[in-house]
Amino acid sequence: CVIGLNESTPLRLLACFILTVDLTLGSGPNKDVEFTFLLSAGSTECFYQTTARNDSLEVEYQVTAGSGLDVGFVLISPSGYQLVSDFRRSDAIHMVDPTEDGDYRLCFDNSFSKLSEKMVFFQVIINRQSSRAYGGQNEWAEVPESLVEYKLEDIRVSGVTQHLLYDDLQTTLDSSDVFFFFFF
Repeated sequence: CVIGLNESTPLRLLACFILTVDLTLGSGPNKDVEFTFLLSAGSTECFYQTTARNDSLEVEYQVTAGSGLDVGFVLISPSGYQLVSDFRRSDAIHMVDPTEDGDYRLCFDNSFSKLSEKMVFFQVIINRQSSRAYGGQNEWAEVPESLVEYKLEDIRVSGVTQHLLYDDLQTTLDSSDVFFFFFF
């Protein structure tokens, strides 16, 4: 959030705080998680992602460094069913529709490599489908349309003001004769 100082600054600070908390806690319709880690030679690392039934779960990974640029990958449901399995791949994208609530396990395997550690990037995207994930409420329906219009107008005015200030500064610099002298 970019905030200019004027009489509505406290309101803007509050709006930015609410937006930041909302995005940080992931209470919106989509929740993205990105992570890069070092997978030691001969080891397996697992991560857990809580997901609700009927949501959409997308996992993307890529080996960015290390000999062979390959790892094994498994996605396991909360009840222990193996949903996805890759062996010695450098990257992949998998989409699943969870059929149960709980913690889904994402495991990256480098046990086949006895000497080379791997740098692995992965991203998990959860597209929330169920209203149950929001406590049974549609969050956008609760925002008054007049408030949305007010905020959009505020953004437009702020952008125009910044543009005008930049133009004034540029005109001043263009019209003044500025010389730099260097003495040795």
